Amino acid sequence: MLKKCWVLFKWTIMLYIVMGFMIQFLNAYGIRIFQMLIDQVAQIRQLNDVLGLIILYGGILLAVAILNYLTEYPQTYLSNGIFERLKIMALEKVSRMDYSAYQNIGTGQMIKVIENGASAGSNIIYSFYLEILHHLLPTVIFSLLFIGLYNTNIMLVIAVGYIVVFLLTNLLLRMLYRIKSSLLESQEKLAKYSVRGFMELVVFRLNKRYTKEIERLTATAGDIVAKNCRIRMIHEAFFTIFAVIVVLLKIAVLVYGVQQILAGRTSIGIIVALIMFIDQVYTPVAIFNVIYVDYKLNRVAYVRLEQFINAPEDANLHSGVEVKQLSAQIEFRDVSFDYGNSKLLDRVSFTVPQGTSLAIVGLSGSGKSTIVKLMLGLLKKKSGHILIDGLDIDQIKLDSFYDHVSYIPQDAPIFDATIRSNIVFDQEMSDERIYELLDMVLLKDKVLGLPEGLDTLVGEKGIKLSGGERQRLAFARIMAQQRDLVILDEPVSALDNITEQRVMDSILDLFKQKTLLIIAHRLNFIKHVDRIMLVKDGAIVGEGTFEDLLRHSPYFQELWLKEEKGEQNPSGSRRELPE
Repeated sequence: MLKKCWVLFKWTIMLYIVMGFMIQFLNAYGIRIFQMLIDQVAQIRQLNDVLGLIILYGGILLAVAILNYLTEYPQTYLSNGIFERLKIMALEKVSRMDYSAYQNIGTGQMIKVIENGASAGSNIIYSFYLEILHHLLPTVIFSLLFIGLYNTNIMLVIAVGYIVVFLLTNLLLRMLYRIKSSLLESQEKLAKYSVRGFMELVVFRLNKRYTKEIERLTATAGDIVAKNCRIRMIHEAFFTIFAVIVVLLKIAVLVYGVQQILAGRTSIGIIVALIMFIDQVYTPVAIFNVIYVDYKLNRVAYVRLEQFINAPEDANLHSGVEVKQLSAQIEFRDVSFDYGNSKLLDRVSFTVPQGTSLAIVGLSGSGKSTIVKLMLGLLKKKSGHILIDGLDIDQIKLDSFYDHVSYIPQDAPIFDATIRSNIVFDQEMSDERIYELLDMVLLKDKVLGLPEGLDTLVGEKGIKLSGGERQRLAFARIMAQQRDLVILDEPVSALDNITEQRVMDSILDLFKQKTLLIIAHRLNFIKHVDRIMLVKDGAIVGEGTFEDLLRHSPYFQELWLKEEKGEQNPSGSRRELPE
């Protein structure tokens, strides 16, 4: 990832480094000119004798000021651009990630890993490598070069100072590693538990979970604050010790310089220049040791992002046979699927002919959703064959297959956008056609009554809509897509019986030439599909029409009675099974 960022921003990086060398050369050369001014002032009789040096010195200071201003653009561009680019790369990874690996990562934890990792990666490039190349390296090179022109002995003293500073750095690292690693774990834990509290207001409030959650988060937050304070104080201790070393070195240079001046072997200007160069040459050393500590600590956070980026990817998402047209004939041949040590499907076989409708029915945990996720290529079968128009799904380029598939999962996802955007996504579609679709799902009057109509924002996860309205909006989306294979995974949990039947009639009419697959708990919803398949404990235990199964399948009769339990027919008596 970091290599990609170097390549992506290479021209801006090169400009930033060149500007840094120019600035630090001018800074060092300015000190040299200042020294010459001091030494010549005692010998001149009029201003004209040093006017050229004054103009040159002023020009250098002006050039440095202008260059410092101009570096603000590449500096800001790089620091922000690298951070945002790494987050985009993480999203690109999610788009390719193996579905099973994605399921193993909690949303809150994943977001925190990405935020921390992107910030750390940006700091590694910008605050470490580019800080060295733009500022520290040119400062040290030019400062040492000019110090060498004055006195080589002082260069040796500076070298000894380097050794002392690096020893201090190693001592700091040993203390900070443990604290930083523990801090990251606490931050990810805080994010994991806080996200669910923000997202599940109703569940947490009704179950009185907020008090316990806040107590848990308060303790974790206190731990985070304490560790940040410890890290800060250790950093500041280093700066204090370093400042003492620099002060002692300046005093030593002053004592040595006075002796040399009294002996007539040097000038006041040279001693002043040496004092200025000590700051020039040691400040980068101090900064380097601090950013090196930060670099090592940032690696801890960035490694977590790398682990996320290196998670398994879907092997045939972007490779395989291109699906240009889809008849949508589906066949499972002896398909088995395990999750850990649990066998979820055991040698399942069935066929969905082109242009027919199939409902998959069974108790929760029977394997219905697993069949759909295998059919979509999200999960990978352990054995057997899943054929799409006669071609095994493992040979298909899934990204092209998805161009022909519409899918509504159990939670009917609605996005934080307008009603229009939730239906058409990026398609072009007239308002008249959108309202036709809304009418089919009984939402037209609702939307017409809103002040902003189709441009009404529905909020995160469609929070401004009721559960039934969210599901109907999702139905309008698949109707707008008009794809060859339509899969509905328990799509009507929030709909009343009348709305459910109206929506189902619209779907069967609109998709009568398409292949339609429905996973259903509510059996009323699937009365008119071509065929119903019963799944129990990962195996198929019956197939047929609604009427056939209701007459001859004890398992289907059991499901029907469970659904009808508590529901009365218009006459007030409970519905009976047919003779």
